[in-house]
Amino acid sequence: MIEQGITINGRYRVDRLLGEGGMATVYVGHDLLLGRDVAIKALRPQYAADPQFRARFRREAQAAAGFAHPNIIDIYDVGEVAGVPYFVMEYVRGQTLKEIIDREGPFHPDDVAGLLQQLCSALDYAHERGYVHRDVKPQNILVSDDGHAIVVDFGIAKGLADSDLTDAGSGFGTVHYISPEQASGLVATPASDIYSAGIVAYEMLTRMVPFDADTPVGIAMQHIQEPPPPPSSLLPSIPPAVDAIVLRALDKDPTRRFPSSGAFARAMTYWRQYRPPAVGGVSGSGAGPAAAQAAGGAPVPTQAFSGGQTAPLRPAGQVDTQVFIPPPPQPAPTYEPRPSRKELERDLGRSRGGCSTWIVAALALAGLAALILFGIRMAGIQTPGMSNPLSGGGMDAPTATLPPPATIQMAVTVGPSPTPAPTLAPVVEAAPTDPPPTVAPTLPPTDVPPAETLVPDFVGRTISEAGALAASVGLTIEIGPYLPSDRYPYDQIVVQDPPPGDGVEPGSSILVQPSSGPASVNVGGMNLVGMPVNQAERALQDAGLAVQRVEIGSRDVPEGSVAAVEPSGDAYPGDTVVLKVSVGDKVQIPIDIQSIPVDEAAKRLRELGFRVGEKLGADRKTIEASGIDLGAAGIEDQDVVGVQGRGANFGAWMKPGSSIDLVFFDRKAGGG
Repeated sequence: MIEQGITINGRYRVDRLLGEGGMATVYVGHDLLLGRDVAIKALRPQYAADPQFRARFRREAQAAAGFAHPNIIDIYDVGEVAGVPYFVMEYVRGQTLKEIIDREGPFHPDDVAGLLQQLCSALDYAHERGYVHRDVKPQNILVSDDGHAIVVDFGIAKGLADSDLTDAGSGFGTVHYISPEQASGLVATPASDIYSAGIVAYEMLTRMVPFDADTPVGIAMQHIQEPPPPPSSLLPSIPPAVDAIVLRALDKDPTRRFPSSGAFARAMTYWRQYRPPAVGGVSGSGAGPAAAQAAGGAPVPTQAFSGGQTAPLRPAGQVDTQVFIPPPPQPAPTYEPRPSRKELERDLGRSRGGCSTWIVAALALAGLAALILFGIRMAGIQTPGMSNPLSGGGMDAPTATLPPPATIQMAVTVGPSPTPAPTLAPVVEAAPTDPPPTVAPTLPPTDVPPAETLVPDFVGRTISEAGALAASVGLTIEIGPYLPSDRYPYDQIVVQDPPPGDGVEPGSSILVQPSSGPASVNVGGMNLVGMPVNQAERALQDAGLAVQRVEIGSRDVPEGSVAAVEPSGDAYPGDTVVLKVSVGDKVQIPIDIQSIPVDEAAKRLRELGFRVGEKLGADRKTIEASGIDLGAAGIEDQDVVGVQGRGANFGAWMKPGSSIDLVFFDRKAGGG
């Protein structure tokens, strides 16, 4: 057992215990040669004597040491002390994702997407190189203090071509996170890692795992047989699109999951525009171009209406549009901001004397006129000389007679201008001996303009929200061609006509153009090949893309410049672009020639353009004195244990034609 305070291999000081896992212990140490803190992972003594565990431990070091990815832990050195194998790796100052979830969860889907972008980038990198992690879980994801995620513990990771993928004890990941195929004892594939990443996302969203039971076997059976509950069943504020994305990653059938880890991360990144893929030729809810790309498929040429209707997308210049039919009111999702009452009143024009204000004023004036008429009738208005029973006189005098109600006219103007008082025009009778003069009534205007409705601000709202707001003020919306937008996610309005605040007739239609999501980036059109790598990386980052560097040999491209790019076509903001950086006219010494027969290794080196010099046999004592455990490394008689030459090392880049000596285990040397 490694003790704190000792110095390993004359170089690594063991400072303190960092953590303990099922088969290994991790310490914080210090590299005295390079002056940096490191993490030292040592196999527990009870497992160090077991060849199977030693081989598994060695496999973890080999798997991670062969990777060069910003989201995979770096392995610096391997060795053995007092019979205990260890390896030295990068020390990450931070916490495990599990600790962060327990303390700060649940998380917003955008935060989950940010973590998945890093995790899935690492998984895609390993999958492309033939490795499946097989134990993806929050405990194996370190998050540095600046938010950088690092995947660790490739202890059960194995190559896709390995013959013993289902070995007992090596293929079975942590039970809460294993895929149904792993729980069934079947071969793990990259889709198995996608399933486990889906459970990581599930736990980040809800702080809970989808399956739990009293025994590991019970949990495993749920993975195999039970459908996972939607995340929103645990946290109702989770949007339906996020449910759909996570449940697709957790599909029992590996072929129905996302085609790659990166496709899963992209779908979560653009969850607001995600539409489930078509099943049996029928789309679940419609999809726009960016949404289809986010799902890992080709763009779908249909337009989604919130009422469930669909219509073909129109060419960019076509005038024909569709009238939106507003859906029934829906409860507002938690993650989308909603207008305040004050903003809604402003949108409806109430604060500026809108339509409803003038209607109330007109009704008040009509009521006032009716009241005046009623009072006149009841009071029996008289002029001097009229018969008055209270006067005590019996003389009849001329009277003023009110016209019948039909001859009383009232003109009321409804509109934003001041309204004149109603005009009463009675017909007055003169003395009995004279013909009664008639006063013509005042007639109302026949062309009274209707009240105007102020156009609300639809920009930034979804089609559904815009339709509901338009209906609330007596308007409709027409959906025009979709426009690419980096500012507004898919389905949010980018442009409207007429603009907000304009007055229109009630019942008018407002043309809106929704966002189709961010525009794709033509990576091939950026002409990155031959460009210095730092310049190419800045150009990609400015376009919103992540960058990963990989070294390759090239006779045509100078060292330090880009020799190739993947993908070479279109990419979307948030995607990872691989820059293959030239190391010049050099060839890499394969890492995996260690532990293969020396004659086979020599043949491979010659095929790569190297010259093979001497084949040097070494006995067991000499080899083990150098820190190599033959049994743990699986090295048998006549197998390669090392390479020699100027600058030669496993994984090193050297000029073609360089001479390399091979060191192999010779059982007969030194008496075996």
